[in-house]
Amino acid sequence: MYYPFETQVTPLTTIRRQRILPAPGEVLVRADQRVEPTHTVAQAELPGDFRILPLARLLGVSLSQVKRCLRVSIKDTVQKGQIVAKRIGHSIESPITGVVTATGSGRMLIEAQPALFELHAYIPGIVSNVLKDYGVIIETVGALVQGIWGAGSESFGVLKRLVESPDEPLQDRAIDPSCHGAILIGGSSLDDATLKAAQELQVRGIVTGGLPPKLIPQAEQLPFPIVVTEGIGSVPMSTPIFRLLTTNDGREASISGKLQPRWDVVRPEVIIPLPDDTSVPAQVQPGSPLTVGARVRAVRAPYMGRAGTIKALPTNARLIDTGARVHGAEVDIGQDEPVFIPLANLEILR
Repeated sequence: MYYPFETQVTPLTTIRRQRILPAPGEVLVRADQRVEPTHTVAQAELPGDFRILPLARLLGVSLSQVKRCLRVSIKDTVQKGQIVAKRIGHSIESPITGVVTATGSGRMLIEAQPALFELHAYIPGIVSNVLKDYGVIIETVGALVQGIWGAGSESFGVLKRLVESPDEPLQDRAIDPSCHGAILIGGSSLDDATLKAAQELQVRGIVTGGLPPKLIPQAEQLPFPIVVTEGIGSVPMSTPIFRLLTTNDGREASISGKLQPRWDVVRPEVIIPLPDDTSVPAQVQPGSPLTVGARVRAVRAPYMGRAGTIKALPTNARLIDTGARVHGAEVDIGQDEPVFIPLANLEILR
């Protein structure tokens, strides 16, 4: 039995997301309360920035001489640029706005005020559980698409398809003022001009099949999230994902570009909430072995991004073009005959 990597691409499921503060704080909602994506569900004060100023060295004086050079005292509030120590011909300015919390050994410690961190719900739904002092679990019903690679944080907007087919690249000329505040659905790839146009019109996110490797550094600096569904390079978006996103064109959706490949794995995603009274079918438990009839996607060449159905799981290994003998599956990807794809090149689409 083979247990391949799984990607969730489902038109209807129950989705639960845990929202956790980076430090203990205050939860602002209660169990069974309805929340919207921009709703602040918890908040905490995070330690502010701080600076240690080596006054003796900067002023060129001995440790015993520093005290007579001070222009501020402990617990004084100082502004950025304010002189905190001075001698003839030399002065030291505070690099930040904050409070002087300590002096001694020829040094001064200045701490900024704590920053208020607000945790948003991210998805619309019901608070199913409150984690005291730390956060909540939010539950909703909707469609879910997981990506392979992503960048950026979280956002919320209306899905807007800008290509006619999954193998069509997203081009800058397709982005117009109607895209302002929208999550753009592309096809196989995009370019630098597309990202610039998207930034200028303040889109809320981009979903694309592939991303040129040279654009990775730029994508990581975008003010909005980007979700890549297939892989790095020019790769057509798989048909099931493109069809699912196209079906929901015009609906509101949450998008996250967060990616954490190890330990508690986090994958980039698009969540499309559906009406509360939608009937959710029985869900297949994750971690199931590969079986005949399973829906799969190829994650490497020559069929990278192609989705299909397992028709057979041959017992014996077969010779492939690289000269290796590997175990694989016969997959119907819409050609005249099923094609043989190594098991290591397949993932299950849930």
